[in-house]
Amino acid sequence: MVLVGVGVGAVALSITGWLLTSGSVQQAGTALLWLSGSLNAVDRTVVGALLVGFVVLMVLALLQSPRLGVLSLGDEVAASLGLRPDRAKVLLLLTAVLLTAAAVATAGPVSFVALMAAPIARRLVGGGRPALGPAAAVGAVVTLGSDLVAQFALPGVTLPVGVVTGVVGAPYLLWLLARGR
Repeated sequence: MVLVGVGVGAVALSITGWLLTSGSVQQAGTALLWLSGSLNAVDRTVVGALLVGFVVLMVLALLQSPRLGVLSLGDEVAASLGLRPDRAKVLLLLTAVLLTAAAVATAGPVSFVALMAAPIARRLVGGGRPALGPAAAVGAVVTLGSDLVAQFALPGVTLPVGVVTGVVGAPYLLWLLARGR
């Protein structure tokens, strides 16, 4: 899976590079701002559509969240408890992909937010329960806090939020890796 991900990432990066070099300077600047994950260029009309989609998808995700605990027991146990594991996994994955796609389409790929939000939420909830709602709330707090830092950290310079989350998230990833060994 990792090798496939690296391959797909390399293909996507080459296509992105080609698109950046074939477009106008203004289009390339806008694309680079989006690629770094920025809340600065988000149009207010897009926020309304994003909010509607977010509410619908979060309700769907929260309705499916009890299945996460059952699925964590294994496919055989989940099936014996009356859950169709393959169907549940597809629905959960589709919901997660749609939520992620909506956020990325709006603000760009804001790096490390999901990596930081899930472990923090799991520690806050405790008990090994699924922490879907708390993870979403922690992710929102991390993003908004990073955006405040991005706006006011350097006087006269407004950084994209993805730069701040990257600066905080990369050491956090290294800490998680070191702690996991």
